[in-house]
Amino acid sequence: MATPSRRTFNNFLILGILAFITLINLPTYLRSQLAESEAEQPVEQVLPDGIIALMPSDVEVKALRFPKFTLTNAMPWQTDRKLSISATELANRWINLSGTEIDTDTYNKLKPGLRDPATLVVDRGEAVEPLRLTYYQLPQFWLIQNWENRWLAVSVDPNYLFPFANQN
Repeated sequence: MATPSRRTFNNFLILGILAFITLINLPTYLRSQLAESEAEQPVEQVLPDGIIALMPSDVEVKALRFPKFTLTNAMPWQTDRKLSISATELANRWINLSGTEIDTDTYNKLKPGLRDPATLVVDRGEAVEPLRLTYYQLPQFWLIQNWENRWLAVSVDPNYLFPFANQN
């Protein structure tokens, strides 16, 4: 039986060390690849059954323009009217707002009593058409049309959506 030469033995030793280093680093590499692929997947907004979001979960809002004031995303959010909370908190309230869908029959029953519609314009940048969301304040709830043109009943206090520091 022939014994391997010193050079062959060194080559096997080098290859064995490289394989050992690769095996030791493989779990770390696989974890980092898995974390990257999870980070690339969009996080979906999970809502309970029957609850529908006002805006898409992946919306990038540049500004929220209401009839009487504007919220602008300037990192942090800015407003042109004095609020009792931060502009960032108010913007997050509107962006993450959700409600219960109103079916067509219920909407048709409510329609004769709907007065004073207001429009929220959601500016998503120059390259994208803004969302125009119509809303009504009713005695028991807000009726708001979402980005998919579905009517939502949102039961929150008026001060939650419009927390002005000095109510005029």
